[in-house]
Amino acid sequence: MPVTNNTSYIGSASDVEEVVDASTETMVKVDHVSMVFNIASEQLNSLKEYAIALSKRELHFKEFRALDDVSLEVKRGDVFGILGTNGSGKSTLLKIIAGVLEPTKGTCTVSGDIAPLIELGAGFDMELTARENIFLNGALLGYSKQFIRENFDDIVDFAEVRDFLDMPMKNYSSGMVARIAFAIATVIVPEILIVDEVLSVGDFMFQQKCERRIQSLIKDHGVTVLIVSHNNDQIERLCNKAAWIEKGHLRIIGDAKEVCHIYRVVGGRPGKPESEQLVLKRFADEADPRSELCDSLFGDNRFSTAAKVNDIAEKASDTVVLVNNDYYRDTHIACSLAGLFDASVLATAADRIPDVTMRELQHLNPSRIFAIGSEEKLSARALEELSEAFPDACIQSIERGLKSLGSDAYALAEDGDGWFDTMMLASDQFNTAALAFVPYVFSRKIPVFYRTLEGKITEDVSAALAKAKRIIVFATEDDIPDAAIRQANAQAEILRFDEEDLCSCNDRINAWIRQRSSEDGAPLSRTLIVAAPDNLIDNFAASSLSGRMQSLVLFEDPQNLDSIAHAINYVDEHADEIDRLLFIGDRTRFNETDKALLGKGLHPASA
Repeated sequence: MPVTNNTSYIGSASDVEEVVDASTETMVKVDHVSMVFNIASEQLNSLKEYAIALSKRELHFKEFRALDDVSLEVKRGDVFGILGTNGSGKSTLLKIIAGVLEPTKGTCTVSGDIAPLIELGAGFDMELTARENIFLNGALLGYSKQFIRENFDDIVDFAEVRDFLDMPMKNYSSGMVARIAFAIATVIVPEILIVDEVLSVGDFMFQQKCERRIQSLIKDHGVTVLIVSHNNDQIERLCNKAAWIEKGHLRIIGDAKEVCHIYRVVGGRPGKPESEQLVLKRFADEADPRSELCDSLFGDNRFSTAAKVNDIAEKASDTVVLVNNDYYRDTHIACSLAGLFDASVLATAADRIPDVTMRELQHLNPSRIFAIGSEEKLSARALEELSEAFPDACIQSIERGLKSLGSDAYALAEDGDGWFDTMMLASDQFNTAALAFVPYVFSRKIPVFYRTLEGKITEDVSAALAKAKRIIVFATEDDIPDAAIRQANAQAEILRFDEEDLCSCNDRINAWIRQRSSEDGAPLSRTLIVAAPDNLIDNFAASSLSGRMQSLVLFEDPQNLDSIAHAINYVDEHADEIDRLLFIGDRTRFNETDKALLGKGLHPASA
């Protein structure tokens, strides 16, 4: 964590402290600045409508606080970056510093000449040629006509538009307009340069060219620079100091590299202040978990990810369950059926068997294949491919659709070594939470049923439920009432998981599975699987793997601070039961920081 900062979560200026060199001249001082805009509550389409509403005193406004008590200082020679999500007040702050806006409250003092690169192309007349606009825009920036003449060639050469000088700018691309605007604005060497998202315009080569000019102004002329950019790497590369502004509040200020690092961890993520504090506290923890404690499982695509599950899990039987994992219900029922036959679960496309899936099938060489899904989910062509590739295998298609999918799977083993005396009934609402139940579903051979889209329990499902001693329900009372279940079975124990909050539901599921496993003498794996709740493909891999490994599943949304904080607390609480974290998904889902935040909780116990 930056030693120069107070990472307060209130966000007022008094909460943000910075150690500065008093001997260095202050170029920009923002002192308790607030900016409030009045926004009309009604949509008015003309001046006449505005005047009528004003005269009738029917014109109402609501306040939008773009900046709230922001204070900072920029010293001579600083390259000062400003971070924040869209709408956080970054550009408003730069416009106040540039003198474009007057703050509602507070003061802004600037020492030195400013060259503002805030809205490239503002003031251009698109009907005029580029040549004419160079003189026009230069005049608006305060340049004399003689100065423009003397620097005309430099502007044109930098913008690379010499062949188009006498073409009306309305025929220019947006990138060409940006080139001219940037070239005009930077033809002088100002004392203070203000750059607002300028380095994101134009093509890649021009962006590099702009960055080189800015670096030249910094290194060769000692220009003080303020930069707003959504590119954290750019801020980290160019700046020595940075500030993070969020929803008008100054959150943190200090060394650019450290501010950027912190922003990557919590910036823009929703959540309670206490969640953010916990995440930042864990981030600041110097513990460095060993790499073997935090692994990732992912493939080049969803099919290869599913295939890789078999590389980790123990060798299954010679049965394979094949499913189109675009569908929650099918996936859930596939994992249930796989548990019954100790089978591997693989993913397929609707119209074909993907190459990676076919290779894994050939490696497994199954004698029996269950293909789950109706024609739209698993076509006749895909089934033909299976038959041609495995002529000696018994291929059974469960394809009649939602109303009978669960009961069709159940009927496959109603006799002999069949299902356990516990059954599961679910609605759509708790699909993700229900996948956390898969380890128990798999190991205890629990059939899974869904109600119909009309919210009914079909006769064949009712007949199956009648044989259960315990019914696990993933639905609210409104979705699947106890009374409807009692019509099928008046004696069974009903256990309902109906928490709308995924975190609390996840906790309760894992606690229940942990307790039942302990009572049954069936120890769980010491590997905890971590999956993102909003990604069906990852969830499929997580559920399939958890069933094979007997691992609990922890759902974490790395874009939500409350979810991250919940995951941290869960790992800390159960650290003595966990030796390894297995994250499902590549770095676009869980990056190294995400993994480290949880992995640090295991380090003390594993050292």
